[in-house]
Amino acid sequence: MVLDPRDYIARSVGFCRWLGCFASLAVAFDCQAQETPRVSLAGEQAAETRHLAATGTDGYNLKLGPTAWIFTTSLALEASDNIRLEHTNPQADLIFRPEAGTQMNFPVSEKNTLKLAAVAGYSAYLRHSEYDRWYVTPGSELSFDVYMGDVWLNVHDRFSILQDAYQDPTVVGIADFSQLRNAAGLAAVCDLNKAFLKASYDHVNYLALRGVNTGSAHQPDGSSDVLSSSIGLHLGRGLSTGLEGGATFIRYAHETTAPFFADGTQGNVGAFFEDQISECISAKGNLGYTVFSPQPNQPEHASAEFSGLFATLAMAHRVNRFLDYELSGGRNLNFSLYGGTVDLTSARLVANWRLFWKTQLSTSFGFEHGAQLGSEAEVFNRYGPSMRLERAIMKELTANITYQFYYRDSDLLDRDYSVNIAILQLEYRF
Repeated sequence: MVLDPRDYIARSVGFCRWLGCFASLAVAFDCQAQETPRVSLAGEQAAETRHLAATGTDGYNLKLGPTAWIFTTSLALEASDNIRLEHTNPQADLIFRPEAGTQMNFPVSEKNTLKLAAVAGYSAYLRHSEYDRWYVTPGSELSFDVYMGDVWLNVHDRFSILQDAYQDPTVVGIADFSQLRNAAGLAAVCDLNKAFLKASYDHVNYLALRGVNTGSAHQPDGSSDVLSSSIGLHLGRGLSTGLEGGATFIRYAHETTAPFFADGTQGNVGAFFEDQISECISAKGNLGYTVFSPQPNQPEHASAEFSGLFATLAMAHRVNRFLDYELSGGRNLNFSLYGGTVDLTSARLVANWRLFWKTQLSTSFGFEHGAQLGSEAEVFNRYGPSMRLERAIMKELTANITYQFYYRDSDLLDRDYSVNIAILQLEYRF
């Protein structure tokens, strides 16, 4: 029997509604809301920074002068039955991934801190060595925090080399999808206890790593400038709300002829909220209107302007010491994906189970519906479950097993696929 995705979505929506009702009832019996005094966000961050400056980074491996370092290493073995994410003739392989990471904390002064975080590794294929390559995980960055009273400034440079093709729902028919992403920017927060202002700017470069073994030569380089700002109020009892707006300017290398890679300008305006409903449940989300105006490099590839509502919602609930879960989803525009600009609607449910000593089980299910904004645009659905079992073997050594399944269907020929991925990883913290 073939499951109609629409039926599946309808069932999922019904389940989520039931789950939300259950969560509300559970909170009434398990937790009680508490009113707690709050201080300025910038003041909170400054206090934490002063603590780190006085004590160094908690659990550091090495102290070099005023700097404190943490070092980790890991080894992973991944098995995939469809490394190229193909519709026909899928290829299986085993992938070895040695990895090393570091974190550094440098308290320049009592209030100002320089931080470094980086994790890098190498993917070695057992049968298809032509796909071997280096990678740097998202979350790697160099940042500097500056505190001036109620103002908190963060200057950062975030970098990554993506290498897991299946993590991008627009990637099909390629195993060595590899892209360098670098985001340099500035963020500022001014928190005056009852009111707050936030603003940020990032310049992001996207570089397709073309080498002897790469198959991503048809993927263009690009860049974007991202601006955002918000103004809000703390209304008490953990509730904050306000207005937000932003703009993104995206550009691709002009040699590309792919119709779904188009320069463009996107603007959005809307409202947001964040609420600590009780001690055990929290929620946040936003709702607004966005407009995307494509500017294709080739006149024959002109496409219409896109506009519409966007929204995101996330809810986290700690049921008890054995179980917590998070339900999230929404609709948004995604830039710089393998397929250009994509109108993406998604939903995800994650549950964390702590049923055994030193062991945690995480289960999740995700759904994505995407539509490319350009001529010859693709419409696709992708969904599947995942499971992760993690156990501390000793104080420094942790082992985890991850399983992920994805099924993707498309309105374009030969862009459907299914893939099973299993990963065994050992992580050691010095």
